[in-house]
Amino acid sequence: MKLTTRLIALFWLLLGASIWWTALNGAPTPFSLRFFATIQVLGGIFTLTRLTLGWVFLITMSVFVMVTGLFALLTAPFMPDEMLKDAPQVLGIHPRWLIALTAVAGVIIGRLCWLGLSKDPPSRWGDNGSE
Repeated sequence: MKLTTRLIALFWLLLGASIWWTALNGAPTPFSLRFFATIQVLGGIFTLTRLTLGWVFLITMSVFVMVTGLFALLTAPFMPDEMLKDAPQVLGIHPRWLIALTAVAGVIIGRLCWLGLSKDPPSRWGDNGSE
């Protein structure tokens, strides 16, 4: 297993764990977000223990994040002003642009994770830990 695969698995594991941490500490978290956080945590753990199911979970999450980011990027210009009136302005950036930038970041992260995982399928993971 390559180092990049391990780092991607660790990234998804930490992301899912942070979502669960905030949910368990009282933050309003929709069921769908908790479901995907569970997939991320399990995918990270399973991949780090060299189980193929973990790789499948993580490559699926990577594609999902990439596609969802594209849809969010397409819909950001059409978001109604009523939805944006209470949205925070981080660093003085208008909420519509913040949504678009977050969507672009999701597309890039999803694409990089997908590329890293697709170049290191479980069939290439050796028992000796090399590569």
